[in-house]
Amino acid sequence: DPDRPIHTIVVSGLDVDLLVASNQYAVRTEIHAIAKGIEVLKAATGVETIAIAVPRDLISGFGHTGADALKAVSLDYPSAQPKLILYHAFGVEVPAGKTCADMGYAFFSAESVAAIGQAYQSGKVPVEKIVTLIDKKCHVKVVKARLGTPVGAILQASGIQTGDRDRLILGGPMTGTAIYDEKQVVRSNTDAVMIQDAADVSLVSDYSCINCGECVRACPTRIQVNMLVRFLEAGQYEDGVELYDLYSCVDCGLCSYVCVARIPIYQYIRLAQYELARANAAAEAPDEQ
Repeated sequence: DPDRPIHTIVVSGLDVDLLVASNQYAVRTEIHAIAKGIEVLKAATGVETIAIAVPRDLISGFGHTGADALKAVSLDYPSAQPKLILYHAFGVEVPAGKTCADMGYAFFSAESVAAIGQAYQSGKVPVEKIVTLIDKKCHVKVVKARLGTPVGAILQASGIQTGDRDRLILGGPMTGTAIYDEKQVVRSNTDAVMIQDAADVSLVSDYSCINCGECVRACPTRIQVNMLVRFLEAGQYEDGVELYDLYSCVDCGLCSYVCVARIPIYQYIRLAQYELARANAAAEAPDEQ
């Protein structure tokens, strides 16, 4: 995009949710493919700098990837969120309402870069996806599945059974999305499948905020969440943007996790962002003749 030129590609070897280990698995096992992918990206994009961000405990052994910079990132949640990587590892703060791309940084997952490298080495389009499987006891297993494989087939192959009212989640425990059918398939952005026992499912409520302040203390960007959620509950999304920094959210879900009143704050935030994006797209679309 000539209006948003990219000067740095960041290859992220981190996973944005708890318990998920797909990208960390990729940087441990596919380093040669990642190096080839970085080489291809340099030739294809002409971007000035390609950096690789990896967990601090994996920092050794990454000097031969061809990356121009190596960044160590803490595994403390939610440090792997792209905006927080930019802030802590690059010293770049992304203003509210702006994206990493607006600041000249494009993020690629380590798995995606490895897939690019494999494609050029083999001459074949990659059709497998690394998926972190999280069972009801939070045991983690990394598997590979062909794109298009039903989630139920992965569970069956791994000997995992689901029962009535168990929750099936694509993603991790903080930001994942519940699905209602095991026939849903693995896609290119399916990093994890989590099964939550019915007895462990946290209930949400429509209770009023009690102003305990836990959400504000947990928020890594210090949004005044207790005030923001009042506007979002009422559907006053524009006011949420202008008065209480809706677009400063980095999508970590910590506000919902610590909420004493069990308000689904993160879901309100995601809904508001979706509705605002839809309204903005409709406003920018040319009028039909």
